[in-house]
Amino acid sequence: MKDNNEIVSLDQFRNKKQEEKKRKTERIFFHHLVGAYAVIKPGKMIPVELIDISDEGLAIQTPYQSERSWAVADSNLPLRLYFSEDSFMEVNVSIKNARPTIDGGTRYLRYGCEVQKDQRAFDAWKQFVGFLRVYSEISEKDSGNIGVGNI
Repeated sequence: MKDNNEIVSLDQFRNKKQEEKKRKTERIFFHHLVGAYAVIKPGKMIPVELIDISDEGLAIQTPYQSERSWAVADSNLPLRLYFSEDSFMEVNVSIKNARPTIDGGTRYLRYGCEVQKDQRAFDAWKQFVGFLRVYSEISEKDSGNIGVGNI
């Protein structure tokens, strides 16, 4: 039985829904529009999956392979974010933590990273994060009820 004295906070509910929408919007960008790669040594990159971003940091993950442990806490890492096949923004990060995780039945290593502020790409990074934040607030789901055709 529900307590009649319980107060439901609409702001809290709205904030939770907005956060869920933001995460779904970010996933669409991360999985379909931005390619992310870690530069692990000169001339060698490996694909990573962006999980979460903020003004000062990001989370990435890569499939777990015991024979290939390429990043550890307190190491620095250049990340390339490709927005087209031949153009990218390189963001330097410091790895702050690493932990194993399972996502969709697959084992991953997830890394929490801090974006280094003393780089020329930092302003572009902040603008990108800001764009995603604003876009997630105003974007709407396409219900498919408007067709595309010639005039």
